[in-house]
Amino acid sequence: MTLRGRTYAGFVVGGLVTAGAISQAFAQSSTPSSGQSPAETPADVQVAGRRNPSVGSRMREPLRDVPATVNVVTNREIEERGTTDVVGALSWVPGVQPQLEYGGFTSMTIRGFGDYTTLVDGFRDARFQLVGSAPTGNTAGIDRIEVLKGPASALYGYGGVGGVVNFLHKQPSRRFGYEGSLSLGGPTLLRRATMGVTGPLGDSLAFRADAGIVDDDNFRRARSSNANVTAALEWRPAERHRVLLRVSYQKIHFSTDTGLPTEQGSVPDGIPLDRRFNTPWDYLDGSFYDTQLEYSYAPVDHAKWVVRLGFSHNPYEYKSAETLSVGVDRTVNRQWFALGHEWNQLSLQLEGHWRGKVIVPHRALVGYDFGYTLSHHPRFALDQTDLAPLPFRDALDPQGDYATNKVGRRTQHQITHGLFAYDTMQLVNGVKLAVSGRLDRWGYDTETKTYATPERAASETSADRDAFAATFRTGLVLQPSTWLTFYGVAGTAFTPVRTVPTDGRTLDPERGRQYELGARVDAFDRRVHFDFAAYNLKKTHVVVSRHAGEYDQAGSQTSRGIEASLTAEPIEPLSLRIGYAYTLARYDRYVTPDADFAGKTPAYVPDHSLTAWGTYRFPWGLGAGAGVRVVGDQWANVENTVPMPAYALVSAAGYYKVGQFEFAVNVDNIFGAERYFVSAINGTQVTPGAPRTVLFTLRIKS
Repeated sequence: MTLRGRTYAGFVVGGLVTAGAISQAFAQSSTPSSGQSPAETPADVQVAGRRNPSVGSRMREPLRDVPATVNVVTNREIEERGTTDVVGALSWVPGVQPQLEYGGFTSMTIRGFGDYTTLVDGFRDARFQLVGSAPTGNTAGIDRIEVLKGPASALYGYGGVGGVVNFLHKQPSRRFGYEGSLSLGGPTLLRRATMGVTGPLGDSLAFRADAGIVDDDNFRRARSSNANVTAALEWRPAERHRVLLRVSYQKIHFSTDTGLPTEQGSVPDGIPLDRRFNTPWDYLDGSFYDTQLEYSYAPVDHAKWVVRLGFSHNPYEYKSAETLSVGVDRTVNRQWFALGHEWNQLSLQLEGHWRGKVIVPHRALVGYDFGYTLSHHPRFALDQTDLAPLPFRDALDPQGDYATNKVGRRTQHQITHGLFAYDTMQLVNGVKLAVSGRLDRWGYDTETKTYATPERAASETSADRDAFAATFRTGLVLQPSTWLTFYGVAGTAFTPVRTVPTDGRTLDPERGRQYELGARVDAFDRRVHFDFAAYNLKKTHVVVSRHAGEYDQAGSQTSRGIEASLTAEPIEPLSLRIGYAYTLARYDRYVTPDADFAGKTPAYVPDHSLTAWGTYRFPWGLGAGAGVRVVGDQWANVENTVPMPAYALVSAAGYYKVGQFEFAVNVDNIFGAERYFVSAINGTQVTPGAPRTVLFTLRIKS
């Protein structure tokens, strides 16, 4: 049976197994359990003004019951810091190192690994797993960003060795409300506008609409513009039924920025930091369409089932002077590269939630995930890619527009089926066991077509891969008091390998495993929350290129570290957010025909990172905020020959609120730090960070 032929069978089997498990769970208990139990721990309790995150267990349960590290970036924090994009928002999360590559593609490392899973409202965005990075837009309409650290395949399927990032949109409300903002600033010119409105539409309907537009000409004269619109409709036809429909559209344009070339590990003297070597004809253009439908039904107070369906369509094209190298007579040589992607993703999620008592109290979840990704990728002729060189300093670019010739097309099909279960059990008072397991079936095939030319005939090749994996996460939670929690957890992950060696072998999935010990403190009526974790994370069976078309699985990587975070609102006007991460990431075994990387540090992994932000609101409308972000030494390449030195950025903000209006001023990099680098490409090109930036914002909120 072919890969696509197996789709229907797997879909039916997965649905039947999940439905049976849900029905059995419903039948085992008709009343909620009595006594102190996970089922009775308040699911809506807030820690320092935050709602309980769901990314750690796929259930809305108290964070103190989840044996994992979970960080949350709220919309309030995004506003206070004057953040306008995803990279800026995630840069304040300890242990996460986001980058904006090529001027428009977002990627990151989590706990030293570039293998992570990205979700949007709980739906997987497969682009990041298939190609490593993807364009993202502004933060308008985002309610919060949840980050789960460590292997997460037992909850979300393939990938996610480093962790999971979940972007959650704002929900419709039964109370009418509105908000909006206008921003102007930057070292050159940044303009931004956002709006949002929500409220009831009759007795059973509620709606929400959000929109945002950002246009930025940054200090390197790389222009980016993006606009997004999101609309959601919630229908509650009866007390125990809920239907949520969300649609969104996003348009992006980036003029691209491929950084500065290096020579012998550093940018040559004489190249200004604001020098950009891209041509006027370079671009990254794309759009994103997304539709989500969710139906939930709670036949009894202690059980519910959920059906969620999602579809997204995302085409984008990229053409850029990408490869830079130092030439003769203080010039920079350039070569162009082009690509195109058209992503179509279909997701189905079936979940059954239950809480009750069978021998011991339980809070449980069983479910089935189905995913189908169809993507098309044009192939370009790359035999003549040289562009006119440019001098180190500003000069008129002699390069005119350059043609890109499509010589073929590659089509990919990826199909996934996953059955999973999660259960938090209270063994005795103050002791809980959280167990999750998952079975995944992954299938992939690719068809590559080469178009006919006068020199060659048309050709077509194909290959297919499949994998089956079982993963788990098991954690023990000790709660000696209402304010103190200790936990220990072990978890695994798998990443399927799409690489096809010349000998036709099927390579095993890459594997990840982690051991973590942690502690949590919720003090002063939960107004102070402190997290500490120590972990050992290892990835094995890493694919290593031996020669052209020859691959082996001789690689392994280990990351050890500690993380700490403090979220506190000790008094009503004051809020504090502090985070620290120490990450010791190394290749244990990674030998290629050209080098031995054992003992080397993976790219984009700083050894130390520290973030701190505090805000104080005076009763007469004035407010002030200040923070610092420290990023330790890191490398731009796995050879560890191009360093990216440590840097520290100090930020401050001032606020003045009158009625529904608030005026804010944000200043980043107050002391004007220079010659620090925030991302890299090709292992030899680095992108400098921005100088002092000022942003003025006027907000209105009902």
